[in-house]
Amino acid sequence: MQAKGFSRYTLYGEKGISLPPEFVHLERIRDRATLHEWTIEPHAHPQMLQFLLLQSGGVTLHGEAASQRLDAPAQVIVPPSCVHAFRFDAGAEGWVLSLASYLANDPRLVGLLQGLQQIGGSAVAASLSAQSQTIERLGWLLADLSSLLGQGDAVGPAVLAQVALILAIAAQAASHDHDTRNGSGHEPLVARYRSLTEQYFRDHLPIGQYAAMLGTTASTLTRATRLLTGKPPAEILHDRLILEARRNLAFSGASVAQIAYSLGFADPAYFARFFKARTGQTAGAFRKERAWTSPPTA
Repeated sequence: MQAKGFSRYTLYGEKGISLPPEFVHLERIRDRATLHEWTIEPHAHPQMLQFLLLQSGGVTLHGEAASQRLDAPAQVIVPPSCVHAFRFDAGAEGWVLSLASYLANDPRLVGLLQGLQQIGGSAVAASLSAQSQTIERLGWLLADLSSLLGQGDAVGPAVLAQVALILAIAAQAASHDHDTRNGSGHEPLVARYRSLTEQYFRDHLPIGQYAAMLGTTASTLTRATRLLTGKPPAEILHDRLILEARRNLAFSGASVAQIAYSLGFADPAYFARFFKARTGQTAGAFRKERAWTSPPTA
């Protein structure tokens, strides 16, 4: 049983539109934000990756675990299926690049976009105030891409290369102040493990079964995840469960019991203990603190 409560769109506000595998869309922040009084309500894009570049003004990003205020220059990478919401300052300027997640996994791009594989299931925001060259490059590349797409260019090699460059720069900026532990050789295995957890986290499979699906052993998988993330595989899996629980507590009206069942827990009381042990809060306290509420109208 899936917990309901937040919307799933292709582009925000556009339901029932199929997403072709070569989908690329670029628009100004104001193009859509002004239609919704600068507030983008909680939603998710199941098969789409988004990149937002904030060039002026500010925005509050509402994610599953916390809200974050960002002032320009800044960027946000939104992975597929991540529930998110934005409250922009009136007059905020910048770009929103949307593309089918299929393109991010295109064999021609995988080597260039390894940094994106380090991004988890939540939106990742980064200030670019100390990266003046990055903001200038991204701004120019997005404006040029807008020109290409405006001319009706198909998503051929030129457009694909430009999109890849934008995402590669964005991923590098996102990890600018973090140790990404490059060169260990374990990145592909951990990336494949994360992909499997996305498919099966509700099934509560044992780590040995994940290792078997990956063609390795539990001990090898554990060494890889500890080296790259500092966490064993089970903790990464539990983090994914907590992420989905936070999404539903913050953005849906489902009861705690309904959320527990939707996440594969047979006993809501066990889920409640699981959530508190890993977050330090009860599910009810988290919901009270983080539940999405629309701003009052004048």
